[in-house]
Amino acid sequence: MPVLLRNTFKAWIDHAPGAPPKLVMVGDVRVPTNGWRARLTKRSPQGINPKILILDVNAQELGGGAQEEITTISLRYEESPPQDDYGQVMIATGKGEIVVRIGGPGPGETQMRH
Repeated sequence: MPVLLRNTFKAWIDHAPGAPPKLVMVGDVRVPTNGWRARLTKRSPQGINPKILILDVNAQELGGGAQEEITTISLRYEESPPQDDYGQVMIATGKGEIVVRIGGPGPGETQMRH
């Protein structure tokens, strides 16, 4: 099962000139072997608060001869243009959640929930 590396998660709105605004979410997960694949997907349906975007970490172990070494996988999610005026992004796995403020995180802005 992937472990969220909470201090790696950041979200922001990219306001590149000549392009529509784009929500960008990045972060890392740690998995027990190099035989895993992981990605962020938008939860459907979303929660009751439209200002919090909920993303799920979808991870799967690939078959074959994976080496038993802890591996970090970088994740990225983009939404252009953002579907709502989000203030936060919640990243969820089966074992916990992280909430990140868009535009951050700064000190105290990333929270882990179990």
